[in-house]
Amino acid sequence: MTMNLPQNWLIATDGTKYATMSVEYAARLYACMSPKPNVLLLNIVPDPRRGGAGGADADAKKQSGKKVLAEARQYFQDIAGTDEHVNTIILIGEPRQAIVETVKANNIDHLIMGGADYQWKITDLLSGGVTNYIIQHVNCVITLIK
Repeated sequence: MTMNLPQNWLIATDGTKYATMSVEYAARLYACMSPKPNVLLLNIVPDPRRGGAGGADADAKKQSGKKVLAEARQYFQDIAGTDEHVNTIILIGEPRQAIVETVKANNIDHLIMGGADYQWKITDLLSGGVTNYIIQHVNCVITLIK
């Protein structure tokens, strides 16, 4: 039996310690692979309607998310030596749902993310918050960096 290595990766990042470590891990793995997988770097801006934030605050958060993605992409390239197969996406919404929807919509077969220090504010009754929800709702390889 032959197992194919995942070729469509999603790296969810918010720029925090473990999220940045997940970008580093993915870049080191990517550098060793041939053929190179397709990589999607994702940042999620919380929906301003859910937190009562106004338009200016939402714009500032979106700009901050774009900065996080630009830094993550550069960090990835610095380690991997290239970012030829790397794209970025910023979404507005609830992080755990946005990650699950992105996995499904993009045929992701490897999700790489940091755990425990996400800055996203979520009221969650489930133990484990974002990470636990994602583990229960996606069907792909998951690498959690902590």
